[in-house]
Amino acid sequence: MDLTAILTALAAAVTLEPSEPGTLVFPPYGHCMGIYRAGADQLAILLGGLVRFDDPQGLACVKLSAWDSEGESDDDELAVYGVNSGSGHVIYNATMFTLGLYGGEGGARDQLSSPHGIAADPDGRVVVADTGNRRIVCLRRSDARLLPVKLMTHGLVEPWGVALSSNGEIWATDRAAGAVLVFSSPSDTVPEVVPLERPTGIAVYGGGRWDHDTDDRFAAVVCGDGSRLVTLEDGAVTGEAVPSDCGGSGFNYPVIDYYGNVWVSDSAACMIHKFDRELRHLASFGSPGTGDRELDHPTGLAIWRRYGQIFVAEREGARYFWIGTDLLDIHFTRLSTGFELTGWLTEPSNILAQVKDADGVIVRTVHNGRAPSGTFECSWDGTDVSGRRLPGGTYRLVARIEPTYSSRGYFWKTLEQEFSITGPPDTGDEEQGGRR
Repeated sequence: MDLTAILTALAAAVTLEPSEPGTLVFPPYGHCMGIYRAGADQLAILLGGLVRFDDPQGLACVKLSAWDSEGESDDDELAVYGVNSGSGHVIYNATMFTLGLYGGEGGARDQLSSPHGIAADPDGRVVVADTGNRRIVCLRRSDARLLPVKLMTHGLVEPWGVALSSNGEIWATDRAAGAVLVFSSPSDTVPEVVPLERPTGIAVYGGGRWDHDTDDRFAAVVCGDGSRLVTLEDGAVTGEAVPSDCGGSGFNYPVIDYYGNVWVSDSAACMIHKFDRELRHLASFGSPGTGDRELDHPTGLAIWRRYGQIFVAEREGARYFWIGTDLLDIHFTRLSTGFELTGWLTEPSNILAQVKDADGVIVRTVHNGRAPSGTFECSWDGTDVSGRRLPGGTYRLVARIEPTYSSRGYFWKTLEQEFSITGPPDTGDEEQGGRR
């Protein structure tokens, strides 16, 4: 290999803009008027000082069928429910402009004691793990109010997490009993029992309108007091992750997105970790603090799968993000006649990657379409679309990487890399489609 070939084979860093992490991104100003974080001051204004953030725990969000006045055009207007465990309340948006409260510390029918998990569905059902009272509380949304419908107490010791499946089942974790319980309905007194060490947070997936793979049904459960994240299928553990897999400290509450990726909060490390369906670590987001890309001891997570909206409960507030995308661990290798590129996609993404010549003319499209999360690869051998070798010189790879959710119209990353190639050998003849 001559000196030119050796030099062009060296790996080079690429430019990726914006450089900030894109796993989670901020909603556009027109969507939320620039408000994507609510704290104690906002809560005091909306509730008149009736309650403060005190040990926030589980979150749930849903598009209520009753709010579907404009069909799908207003599908991003969600009902969000948050558990304020220290005060025994559920805090929720009673309307699109006001907050409501349900509960209060105590053991009466309409009170809660140290609640944790919460789940909701479009028909107005809300279920809460009323941990201190050893029961699951089933509520019904009636306009701006939450009304108690059923108290599930049979055999419960320390109910912690709850989830609603697409077919109406109520999934619950009982930490002290060491079990995941699957109730067919609120009246079911003989649930399916799956033994699991000290389970807490839980999420379920499959069969729903906004589930990508409707035939894939599984649950994600945090167990071992946050030391493990597992997936359950047909009552058996099929996958496992531990905090050391993602540089974390411990797991709290999981949620599952449209593609079946599992997100889980890590309050101790002030991070959110993202795993794929097989619990392979895709990315982590956040660091301790109260800045835009920092998290203040996050606990509950909620996601609206259709549009990729994510809500995060923090120690003294809540955050609102959209799912974005990122390309990490990029390796660009220059070859004498082209290049090879590899990277790690944190999200299924639409990618358009093109090679341009020194005049900015597109000479080859090397990728155009959807790419799954995980390893992404593309390469170019120095030829045009007809397979003819192009002249030696300077070229540029330009790639646009977009998420597939609503953020795709507002957020993308652009990768650029300039490189040189050698041309075809000079034989003295006119080739490349001409006469000889």
